[in-house]
Amino acid sequence: MILGEPPRSAYDLHFRLFGIPVRVHPLFWLLTVLLMARSLLETTNARDFLAMLLPWLSAVFVSVLIHELGHAAAMRFYGRRPWITLYAMGGLTSSQQDGFYGSAKSATLREIVISVAGPAAGFVLAATLALAVRLSGHAIFFQFGWPIGLILDMEPIGSALLSDFIYYLLFVSIYWGVLNLLPIYPLDGGQIAREVFLAWDSREGIRRSLMLSVISAAALAAIGLLLWQSLFVAILFGYMAYTSYTALQSYRQHW
Repeated sequence: MILGEPPRSAYDLHFRLFGIPVRVHPLFWLLTVLLMARSLLETTNARDFLAMLLPWLSAVFVSVLIHELGHAAAMRFYGRRPWITLYAMGGLTSSQQDGFYGSAKSATLREIVISVAGPAAGFVLAATLALAVRLSGHAIFFQFGWPIGLILDMEPIGSALLSDFIYYLLFVSIYWGVLNLLPIYPLDGGQIAREVFLAWDSREGIRRSLMLSVISAAALAAIGLLLWQSLFVAILFGYMAYTSYTALQSYRQHW
């Protein structure tokens, strides 16, 4: 969901997973905590604070990492050498140039597959978790609302920490995947829209995808502010609308 790799810091966390280098920038943890700021402020003691924070941090970390591993697996399939960066509002999977020289049609399909692979990995994780919950004899309920609302209810499983972790992991994996499929830059859906429009019209494709991104992001910013009364959603999508608009203006000047 981020536009580019952040500069390295002395507090980055580094590790490898399935041979893929992973870097976690400290702002990833900070922004994840801020997403729960309202709930955390309502806690009355340190134990309650940790009981809410640890499952949430763990679930967001696992969900976003699985999402990026989906992109990385698809890149590997096409011969690329990927690496993952978790930062701010999400993550970024980058790769070295693969030297692939094929038709425009095959390149379009490749880029769409790579973009879809991230949300797909999250949906597979959520489906596997939901099935495991049902097979364990516990009730679980999903309901989707317009345009990207999600209601999730689950019978407690084991300890409160485990139950909260599973709940958050399900919620984030589904919501993160749906959010990323919106046709907005720099989300995966924005990348998919760009490839589709380029395949349709190579001259006007990028411009049309940016226009769609501006309209979609502005509409969701308005919905977030007026219907959901969420300043965070309004700022998030308002920022995406702004960056898409500036990219569109820059593209028009150069072309």
